[in-house]
Amino acid sequence: MIDKEVRTILTESQGEKGQSHQFVQTVQDGKVFCIQTGEESSQYTSASKQVVQFFRSVFLPQDYPHSVSSDYLEYQLWDTLQAFASSLSGSLSTKAVLEGIGVGNSDSTPLAATLMWLIKDGTGMVGRIIFAWSKGTALDADCKQWRLFADLLNDCALTLELCAPYAISMIGASNQEVTALLCVSGIAKSIVGVAGGATRAALTQHQARQSNLADVSAKDGSQETLVNLAALLTSLWLLPLLNDSERFTWIAFIFFTALHIFANYRAVKAVRFETLNRSRFLILLNYYATTKTVRSIQETNHLEPVFSNFTSNKEEDVCGRNIFLGKSIKSVNHAVVGECLPLYSKNNYALIPDECKKAIYIIYKRECSSEEMLESYYYAVLSAMLASNKVLLAGNNKGNTKITDILKEIIIGEGDYSWKSFRKSLIEKGWNLQYCLLSPSEWKASW
Repeated sequence: MIDKEVRTILTESQGEKGQSHQFVQTVQDGKVFCIQTGEESSQYTSASKQVVQFFRSVFLPQDYPHSVSSDYLEYQLWDTLQAFASSLSGSLSTKAVLEGIGVGNSDSTPLAATLMWLIKDGTGMVGRIIFAWSKGTALDADCKQWRLFADLLNDCALTLELCAPYAISMIGASNQEVTALLCVSGIAKSIVGVAGGATRAALTQHQARQSNLADVSAKDGSQETLVNLAALLTSLWLLPLLNDSERFTWIAFIFFTALHIFANYRAVKAVRFETLNRSRFLILLNYYATTKTVRSIQETNHLEPVFSNFTSNKEEDVCGRNIFLGKSIKSVNHAVVGECLPLYSKNNYALIPDECKKAIYIIYKRECSSEEMLESYYYAVLSAMLASNKVLLAGNNKGNTKITDILKEIIIGEGDYSWKSFRKSLIEKGWNLQYCLLSPSEWKASW
């Protein structure tokens, strides 16, 4: 029997809700004992606790929830639901694709069906390469929007595939027309593969908080596999029920698609990035310019639009100017370039306004850091807001002042609207300034 006069010398626990042990030492004879703690207050029996701990270790990253971001659980729950709905929709469309390429049709040969499938896959491969080339750099910056776009496009592709057999039976579509329909679907799915895979990698990087990117990614794969297995079993029960009913097939497809879209929307809205892209930066700056305070990470992410357009210039509505980052200034008035450059002799960036085009060009030196890019964007947006009379700073109306003069005043000044003041407020709110997600172009300059 353990002496009551004891002192604890060490306590250990397995994860957040695993087993815990307490090592105690008796006061009189100095003997050390190990006892298991927390059993009486636990709502699980010892066996059930072991089962729960087993599933936690299989499907959740090690040291969850401390090893992941605070939005991990909410996002994963919605992501699981959308994956389940998407798998069921995919099962219905797969059946339609097989009918479209001639499975079950006595007039169709295996060679014709194989060639149709290969053409469908080939066009998808070409689409994958072209999309990755044209939009690869934008996927990091607008991760939420492209994630939602990928899933919406996937639903459109599945809808086209589901239409294949009905195009044959209802309008008498030829093999060439069905092939073209499936090729369009294949291209859409290839884009989904690029956008979905890239944005998933960005989200995993955000969620991994203990240099455990591989572990978080692996456990996400395990969760997705389990969901797909559940969807497969459900499909084995559902498809025979809907086999002879076009009406109920479409009702089921529409229901799963609607569930998929809703769950995806809630998933991306649950994500709370601490990094700054153009959308989040504009939300922060638009509020800061009038209140001198910075919004929190959660509030800013909640306000970030996920159904916005994907154009490179999102500033016009906020500051009345288009802002081009890292682009060539060959077409800008040479006199303006000569007037502006001396202001930035000690900077790794320069802001070149073009009043004729209502634009501001930001040029970078090759050694310009991510934080300096954020700083240059801050000054560009703020000066444009002043010149366009979108906001009044310190009670002064600068709507009729040239942007060049405004830039001289706010860059040299050390007031509340200097970058140092804004930067300090950002850091206090937990924003990460080590990464720049503003999607600048590749042009670099020296002066």
